[in-house]
Amino acid sequence: MKQNKYFSPQRFVRLFKNDLLINQKAYLFAFAGLSLAVYGFTYFIMRADNSFDKIQDYTPLIMMYMMAIGIVIGTAFPALNNQIKTSNYLLSPGSTFEKFMVQFVIRIIIFIPLAMIIFWIGTHLAKVSQIPDPERGFDPSRIPYFHFSDLFNAIPTLRDRIVILFSIFSVASVLFAGSVYFNRFALVKTLIISGICIFTVVVSFVILSHLFYPAETRGFSIQLKTYKVTETLYNVQLAAYLLGCLSWIFFLVLGYFKLKEKEV
Repeated sequence: MKQNKYFSPQRFVRLFKNDLLINQKAYLFAFAGLSLAVYGFTYFIMRADNSFDKIQDYTPLIMMYMMAIGIVIGTAFPALNNQIKTSNYLLSPGSTFEKFMVQFVIRIIIFIPLAMIIFWIGTHLAKVSQIPDPERGFDPSRIPYFHFSDLFNAIPTLRDRIVILFSIFSVASVLFAGSVYFNRFALVKTLIISGICIFTVVVSFVILSHLFYPAETRGFSIQLKTYKVTETLYNVQLAAYLLGCLSWIFFLVLGYFKLKEKEV
């Protein structure tokens, strides 16, 4: 059948098993490293900070943890880091779409939920293993248990929660696409290019603000004229929502066609 040229369940499963077989040590080390880091770092922070008694105190920890997850996502397609391995990888049986989907499933669909479970387990273990220290007034019973739902309680609307989740997915898609687009040091190059793009956009807004609103603009300030699109939505919010919720489509398509280009 014609669709077998692009996707065959049997080929996909074989590619998936082959990837797990080749990279099993790297995946195991990644999970073991994340587990130990979450437990050890959370335990140390709880132990060292007597003011660790609010669910919001977990926010810096989860932010740093998300950076670690980003590193794993940004190092997808490890075979593309070496010219010989790249040739063997691209010549292996399977379509471009199947090879792309194998890494997508492993690095994003499977890894991110498992990493979140590891964080939840690690923080709970760090809390229950704390020992009271009356001499300095340390009482581990004041430390709350971590729950992901508590972090979202501070976000007022369901719409904003959905946008945040899609925005996180969009950032992951940038790192994932960068691992295909660049050959060596893909993660570093992706971060540098992303930083340059963000800086360029900000500078462009500053220049345009000076050109169109010279009286109101001072220094590096940005002038944005806002108006209501709906009763509860401003134009600037809408632009941010669209960028966060839809940009993953562009980057995943970019990554796929870049991988296809390498096979030509």
